[in-house]
Formats: sequence, structure tokens, C-alpha cells
Amino acid sequence: MENRKGFTLIETLIVVVIIILLSVVAVPSFKHLIASDRLQEVAWQTVQDLRTVKEDAILYQQDLRVYFCHDPPKDRNFYLFEMFQKDPLHSTHYNPGDVPDGKHFIKRELKYNLTFDSHGPFTEFGYVNGKEYYYLTFYCGKDSHFRGQPSGFDTITIKENISGMEFYIVVDSAGRIRMSGTHP
Repeated sequence: MENRKGFTLIETLIVVVIIILLSVVAVPSFKHLIASDRLQEVAWQTVQDLRTVKEDAILYQQDLRVYFCHDPPKDRNFYLFEMFQKDPLHSTHYNPGDVPDGKHFIKRELKYNLTFDSHGPFTEFGYVNGKEYYYLTFYCGKDSHFRGQPSGFDTITIKENISGMEFYIVVDSAGRIRMSGTHP
């Protein structure tokens, strides 16, 4: 019997076919994992922004707002939020027509071409530059509102348009903000 070194062509082809079959099975799962991770990242950022606005409302004793662009649907890829009122002495809020300064009024673009959907009981702000906005106010504790109470409660849906996957951010009537991979 001869002493062979190396692999035969048949053995090499079998290994290549096995690798191809494994990659065909693994690639769709990997794409799903990436889409899920992206959704989670954007949902966590939104949850953190909402929590920050709520905490700042309590800390600075100012009612603060988060604006969501609702219409047209192609523009549901950003939101605006206050970290401090425009004129606290007169309780004047920033509005979507104001230019975000990155410090007191911030515009957050959703990454990865994700979009969101939010709807009723958020308060309708109206149209600014051809875009319809709704807003959510977190109260500082004045008048009949408790500290951190939202003006409304709703579920914000973050959508990945290619795969159709969704993540949900829930703002409840007590002001708790959480996220979920399943519809609440």
C-alpha cells in the first residue's frame, strides 16, 4: 500500500459541499439576528431618551415634551425631545419648527432606516413644514399631575421595513417606560 499525503479530489469536494450547505442554512438566521439586534439597539436608545426626558422633567421642575413625526409616513424616522424648556419662566416649549441645538432640544434619527408608529392618546401638535406631529409630555409634578406622569400612554412600534420585524416601547399611565419584542 502506498503512503499518500493530502486529500483526494472527492474528499475535498465533499468538504466544500458540506460547508456550502451549512452556510445556506446559517445565512438567513444570521440576517434575522442582525435585524433583531438593530431593532433592540434603536428601541433601547428611544427608551433611554424617554426616560431621560421624564427624569429631567422631575429634576428641573419643568414639563418636557417629546415630538413624534406622524405624517407623512416616510418621515417616521426621527423624533425630537426637550431636555429643558425654551423659556422656563413662561413655560414656553420648543416645537418641531425650532432648530435642534443638540443640548436643550435634540433631534434623534432612527438608525438603519428603521421607522416607528405612534398614535392616539398622544397629543396632536399639528402640522409644521408639511409634517404632522404628536407629542408626549412628562409632567414635573405641578398642578394635579404627579412627578414623571406622562400626558398619555401608548405603545410605540419600531419597525424594520425589510424583514417586517417589530419591537415595542410601552409608556404606561404611571410613567413606566419599557420595551418588548412581543406586542403588549
